[in-house]
Amino acid sequence: MAIPYSLTLRHIHPGEPEMGNKTYATAQYAEMMNLEDLAEHMSSHGSKYDKGDIMAVATQLTSCIREQLLLGNKIAVGDLGSFYVCLVCDAADNAESFSASLIKNVKVRWAPSTLFKDLINDASFTFVGSRKSQVAARKAERERINAMATIQPGMEDDTDQDGGEGEGSLG
Repeated sequence: MAIPYSLTLRHIHPGEPEMGNKTYATAQYAEMMNLEDLAEHMSSHGSKYDKGDIMAVATQLTSCIREQLLLGNKIAVGDLGSFYVCLVCDAADNAESFSASLIKNVKVRWAPSTLFKDLINDASFTFVGSRKSQVAARKAERERINAMATIQPGMEDDTDQDGGEGEGSLG
């Protein structure tokens, strides 16, 4: 298994387009797994726990992590890493003029354990088209299939007889 990626052209310095562009890799995901999918996958690895047990524990874990973060705690979850909060706020001129009303958002941060920090050592990569090109290819394929479905028996395209796309053709 490999991590799929596509290529994208980006400004070297986002605020300075005159600096030019460079090509970068962008990770693509093949599918989005939800908790149910992940629980089913976990139970298929010879676990003594079934999908329902895993989902129940994961749901409770999520609820408790949220509760503890709202209490200001940092949560270390073994090899998964740690979760903690980060505050987004407007600045005050000094400590006396600061109030909690300047806090605009609370973001959850994840500090991965070394198991997740070293993914590059175990990763392999495979090039795929961008999401936009994948959508275009799927649309073209659907249009080709729909066009073929409209051909009635006896009305086949003559390209098979003169070297076009037919049986035995690689196109």
